[in-house]
Amino acid sequence: MRLTYFVAGSILFLIVILLVSANSSSISNPNARNILSENPDADIIQWDGVVYQNVTDREWLRTGYQTGEVIGEIVKQTDRQWFYRDRFATKLEKGTILYANKSSDYQSSEFLSTILVEKDGQLLVYQALVEG
Repeated sequence: MRLTYFVAGSILFLIVILLVSANSSSISNPNARNILSENPDADIIQWDGVVYQNVTDREWLRTGYQTGEVIGEIVKQTDRQWFYRDRFATKLEKGTILYANKSSDYQSSEFLSTILVEKDGQLLVYQALVEG
């Protein structure tokens, strides 16, 4: 009899643990699929697993950005939501050079809050979209 209660209690405990763990939610950074499903015309770049959005025309954007070290270039222009990879962009052409901000003292393993692009004589500012 005790063994039956022990087995039943153990099974019930495992079911509760499984249900609780299945409902746990985690906060993660938005990905290209999320952004493009909400706004198919979004101007975004993905770099080191982080999506950056063009914020050049926002009123709150501070001025004084200057291009620093070259960090890479766009390898593909695409607006597809699936299989969006690092160095892909929705609006920038393949071969567009990406820069760190001059004041950031960029190291290749470092997170960048902004990426700069020179296009048609204008400096474009892309800001990281991060949660938390």
